[in-house]
Amino acid sequence: MGRRRRKQGRGFERIAGAPWPAGIMVGIIGFVTIRYGISWVLYSYGDPYLDSMADAIRDEGFGGMAWLVLGVCWAGALISFVSDRLPSRSAPHKRSPAPRRRRRRRTAASSTSRQGPTSSADASASESRSPLLSTAVPNEPAPVTNHNIANLSWQQFEQLVAASFRRKGFVATLTADGADEGVDIVLTERDNVLLVQCKHWAARPVGVNIVRELFGVMHAKTARKAILATSGLLTPDAHRFCRENSIHCIDAEALPSFIDPAAMPPQHEIVGNRSDLCPLCGAAMVTRTASRSGRRLRGCSRFPACKGTRSTTAASV
Repeated sequence: MGRRRRKQGRGFERIAGAPWPAGIMVGIIGFVTIRYGISWVLYSYGDPYLDSMADAIRDEGFGGMAWLVLGVCWAGALISFVSDRLPSRSAPHKRSPAPRRRRRRRTAASSTSRQGPTSSADASASESRSPLLSTAVPNEPAPVTNHNIANLSWQQFEQLVAASFRRKGFVATLTADGADEGVDIVLTERDNVLLVQCKHWAARPVGVNIVRELFGVMHAKTARKAILATSGLLTPDAHRFCRENSIHCIDAEALPSFIDPAAMPPQHEIVGNRSDLCPLCGAAMVTRTASRSGRRLRGCSRFPACKGTRSTTAASV
């Protein structure tokens, strides 16, 4: 009896585990076979004894069994149908692992929704920290501002001015360090030669004596024109001398509009506080008192090898 019950249980599990249309079809086929098929086979022999047996089977014998088979098969089909629609409420069968996976997905989704704004804030913070998702470009040119220009080294300033002239169609050549004779950049446009002197000063304005020296160099080299580019300002006398002697000046007010934005170095190459570095060699600056005048100044820590100085109030180069 125990073995028979186990076999019946296995058969019902197979029906419940199969697609529900299969359970319906098996029930119909089983019902028709038991209710009418057996009697039809007995009738086919033409034996009166078998005919009477077929009548008994069709009317009373296997009628209850046919309905039992149909009910069992349709019950299994109903369980299969419900398990496909409601996996969490279905009876255990062979496709139970799939509902478990779906249940795990719903659990993970519900836990994510419960986190709410905190999880979205963390995601945005992680995106801002991620170098791949960050919108900042490491080698993107820094903005053209007087502050960024003032924090450039004198070499960077000269290269920036030369690159801006090149983008305007000139052939710009930087002179050798220490042998410029008052000229930092030589511009060539067709047969014309223009001389450019760069003064990366922020602490004091460019005086008229500097402009006069540039005027003398322009005549000595028979240049057509001279240009003075400074990150600071010019004194009124220097402005007047430039207007009267064909010297074009580019001061702190005109410099941002003259500089080509694409020629600016990246922000990470610009020192945040250039006033603490020597304008000549880049070494650290120290505060000293001049032996003759008694005035306090900031001088290069490599003195006397380097005689670079800065004002105690602002940076000058």
